Amino acid sequence: MQLEPNDDQKLLLDSADAMFARHYKPGFRATAVASATGWSDAVWQASTELGLTTLTIDDEFGGAAAGPAEVYVVQQAIGRHAAVEPLLDGVYLPSWLIAALGSDEQRDELLPTLANGTAIGAVAVAEPGREWDALPAVTAERSELGGPVWLSGVKSPVARADRATFFLVTATDTAGVLGVYLVAADAPGITRGDGRTTDWTHASRMSFDRTPATALGQPGRVAAQAVDLAFARARVALLGEAVGLMESALGQTVEYLKSRKQFGVPLSAFQALVHRAADLYAQIELARSIALWATATLEASDDAAAAAAAADDGFVFVAETARLVAEEAVQLHGGIGMTFETAVSHYAARLTAIGQSFGGSTAARRRALNSPSPLIPPSALRNADRALLPA
Repeated sequence: MQLEPNDDQKLLLDSADAMFARHYKPGFRATAVASATGWSDAVWQASTELGLTTLTIDDEFGGAAAGPAEVYVVQQAIGRHAAVEPLLDGVYLPSWLIAALGSDEQRDELLPTLANGTAIGAVAVAEPGREWDALPAVTAERSELGGPVWLSGVKSPVARADRATFFLVTATDTAGVLGVYLVAADAPGITRGDGRTTDWTHASRMSFDRTPATALGQPGRVAAQAVDLAFARARVALLGEAVGLMESALGQTVEYLKSRKQFGVPLSAFQALVHRAADLYAQIELARSIALWATATLEASDDAAAAAAAADDGFVFVAETARLVAEEAVQLHGGIGMTFETAVSHYAARLTAIGQSFGGSTAARRRALNSPSPLIPPSALRNADRALLPA
């Protein structure tokens, strides 16, 4: 497995980083999240022109057919600037589900619009008061075999639902079988309450009352596996964003320590503060290594279970580091680090939100404990194949 981006991937990282840097000047994110849309249409247009919306879509639908490493470096660039444009929630995640489950007609209709940036999807999985991995309480009813499907129930929070052109909703049918259902944004029976999450990005509470829907593929085991794999890929993509966020949060903190004076000397003159910043650097480099390992595992493995286990292991480690960096960056800035106008508060808020995404660390730990992965030593460990031999 390749544990470092290759030259092409580094070029993609540099290009995406430069594009976001042109727009994300001081105060830009605060303005974007406070706007009615929740992100910048200018940055979205620049992202599509650079081809960032094409990465997870096959070339026959106008995409670039890129892999996890390319998604990782783009997400890292997003993290460096705490960008809020919904590439992961609105394009990458829906495209994985459509490619895995959709019919030829559904792929032909939806994937090209995601690739060219004219459509935004929203994946509705989370439900209030229910564990992330639990079977959905939202129900899919069908009056007759092959007839129309109606969805009923509540999903919350649904990221970017206020600007989505379609929804992918998980639901169980009358037999208790999981399926993914395609719903048009203007379908009848939808009641939407829009709000904001802990990092000020937009999310909604969606109620379905006999809302017409179309099954994405066939409900059952294949649909469940596709959902699991899509969210494993999404968790690994979030690792790249977290690394970018931590890089920038640390860089801003170090600059602040150099420029802010106390008792007539810069804060960087105090050894205890320098040691705290140095500890953060070491923790971030460890998190980067874990994130690259999870990405490489996902890219190299044909085993969905192994990929999901690596995603969970990487997510738990990086989420813990993200929380530490968020707390330390704010504390080392002092009171100003708590203000909405200060950039570091946005980095800290997004790092905190990542740790809560897709069920958060709690769901990832639960899946890991219910799998054999805690009993399998890392492949890099010498004599790993003999480590668990019976005595």
